[in-house]
Amino acid sequence: MRWRVLSVVAVLYAVQFIPLFFVVMALPIIMRQEGHSATTIGLVQLASLPYIFKFLWAPLIDRYKLGRDRYKSWILALSGIHIAGVVVLAMFDPSGPLVPLFAALLIACIAVSTQDVAVDALVISLLRPSERTMGATFQNAGAYAGAIVGGFGFLYLFDHIGWTAALLIQAAMFATPLVCLIFVKEPPRLRGMPPVNLRNALRFFTQPRMGRWLAILGTIRLPLILTMLPLRLMMVDQGMSIEEIAVWFGLFAMSAGGGATVLLGPLLRNLPRVRAIYIVGLLNIPVLMAVAFVAAALPDLIRYAIILAWVAIALTDIVMFRGAMDKVRPEIPGFDFSVQIAIYMVLPGLTDPIVGYVIDTSGYLPTFLAAIPLALVPLAILYFSVARIRDSSRGLDGDRSVSTGTMATKRPKEILAFCDGEFTEHGISCTWPEPNLLRMEEMNCLVEMKALEGAVDIRVDTPSENFTIFIRDEIIEHLEEFDPEGVRDLRWTGGIKVGELPSNFRILRAKERRQIFPGLMRVTLEGIDVEALTRDGIHIRLMMPEERGRTPVWPVVAENGSTAWPTGEDRLHTRFVTIREIRIDAREIDVDVAHHDGGLISDWAALHGDKQEVGVMGPAGDHSLAHTKNIVLAADYTGLPALARLIESAGGEATGQVFAAAPSQEMLESYLPPSRMTVTALEPDRFSEKVADLVRTCASEPVSFGWFAGEFNAALRVRTIFKNEMGLDKKTQLSVAYWKQGAPGHSSRAM
Repeated sequence: MRWRVLSVVAVLYAVQFIPLFFVVMALPIIMRQEGHSATTIGLVQLASLPYIFKFLWAPLIDRYKLGRDRYKSWILALSGIHIAGVVVLAMFDPSGPLVPLFAALLIACIAVSTQDVAVDALVISLLRPSERTMGATFQNAGAYAGAIVGGFGFLYLFDHIGWTAALLIQAAMFATPLVCLIFVKEPPRLRGMPPVNLRNALRFFTQPRMGRWLAILGTIRLPLILTMLPLRLMMVDQGMSIEEIAVWFGLFAMSAGGGATVLLGPLLRNLPRVRAIYIVGLLNIPVLMAVAFVAAALPDLIRYAIILAWVAIALTDIVMFRGAMDKVRPEIPGFDFSVQIAIYMVLPGLTDPIVGYVIDTSGYLPTFLAAIPLALVPLAILYFSVARIRDSSRGLDGDRSVSTGTMATKRPKEILAFCDGEFTEHGISCTWPEPNLLRMEEMNCLVEMKALEGAVDIRVDTPSENFTIFIRDEIIEHLEEFDPEGVRDLRWTGGIKVGELPSNFRILRAKERRQIFPGLMRVTLEGIDVEALTRDGIHIRLMMPEERGRTPVWPVVAENGSTAWPTGEDRLHTRFVTIREIRIDAREIDVDVAHHDGGLISDWAALHGDKQEVGVMGPAGDHSLAHTKNIVLAADYTGLPALARLIESAGGEATGQVFAAAPSQEMLESYLPPSRMTVTALEPDRFSEKVADLVRTCASEPVSFGWFAGEFNAALRVRTIFKNEMGLDKKTQLSVAYWKQGAPGHSSRAM
């Protein structure tokens, strides 16, 4: 963890929140004491609108730079403009004419809100994805420190030394911490990133399922913020002094929010996103009810209601800010984060004039009562469009795992054509819904690649994070053949944790081994979280160091979202194997491994008593038959376990032919599950040369489904028969190479 970077994050956000909380917290209290109406105070709050609409000019910050460093140069320049605006503001009397005061305040807010775009972008570029959880904690802690200075600090100074001196001190305090920028080096923009323009910026809104996220973002904080203006004005109306208000609202309430951030932040951020939103959303309802009750029946306790409300706001911010970071595209960080924060704050910012009018005409209670049913809105969106409470371990995409990435390239259409050929060759169904859109579908997984101006947008949508990892790896592997430089700078949204073990990785240890028949070994592995292996497929990627006895170095997630495999002496040998049985209670799985002399994993499978740890990724691979009537299945030793799982999935209903390598007919029939299919055993040594001719004999009658697993060249011959002589298409045949003659390192895809 880079503590210097995290400290700079805290300082930058503390500086940013000083002027914001001066506007939304201190200024209304001062104006109320000067005798202004609630409606007027609400209108002056419109000076904070640049904080909301800053996303409109945020692409300019992402695109241009004023000095050597893009975002640091903007921060320094805009700081100067903001400080000048605050100095001018200090020259006006808050009890005098509002127009010049509002104009100076607006200029200062435009400058600091635009600077906020640059700060957000700089912080996101400084933080590695694995640091964002801790980074969000420092961000919130810094924000509440700034809130204390901008709220309590200013009110305290105003009460003791007056308006002008307090604002001049605030201007100096705003400028001083910016020296921290010299302690961090701004990362350069990745080479060849897509151009920053309005068209690319607006593509943020067209991402799948973005609407539900923005709807939750725009409604979850609104009920709590509605209570802020009436709570502040009630304190003034009750005759509390500026110093007392500063202590309770600016110090105690903000300190409580900051304390909640530090103490509960890590817990909430490590929960599944939907569950965390449910928790804070449900918590907000009793908080709002308590605030309304205090306002109506126990107004003397209003100071405690403020503290309670700010703790609820802090917990909500923790969850939503972390979610907003995950949605940011690396090429346009300023725009993406700013537009989300704008939506998060837009309704509260626009409702202050309405709330002020309601207070002037009907009193305080209607606003408090209206906030309670509004708190149900984000929960309803979550419940009906994302996941029920019992399914809250899912992500915001429901039971889908979605990851999106953008790759800069000068030949976007050529990349799509290349990928079409590559994936079609592997038997994956590819279609072109639009001239610039390639869609690939298999096993309930969807990949879409869209050609844009100077870039390709990639979207992976799968039933689980496990599938997403496999598919993302496969996409990157193929793209690397076409444009290795572009792939190196590819960046993704969707929970990429750079430098950490892949989320579908686990370590297992061999417990026992036994021979099923000559050439086929069964290895029992034990370890934790084997229940996860019951989902998504039947194959796992088994790995171990190529040098026997060497301490393993396991793969981690690379910056471009791929799996970074160790190299050199730490290189791993990997092979897909099939899970034959899982015993969850015992934390055991059985894998059947074809044994041949000289194979690292096959030799390991025969080492009785060896307790070497092995790495496992997965599972993957279809484990069900598309059709069961008159089908053709064939497999050599490497495919026998998968063949058995397929027959097993049919529950004895499948009919047709099975051709498989085995020492004898009797041994093959005892290994395979009972079925109505005709089983034929072939000599293992001659299986690859004979299997194509035997499969061809089945072409005289209609075949509904064909499947083969074995050697690469044999797989090509059988696939040709499936397609040309049996008329099977991509959805009714699959011919997979598990190994290749003369290529010991070959390990085919398992999908």
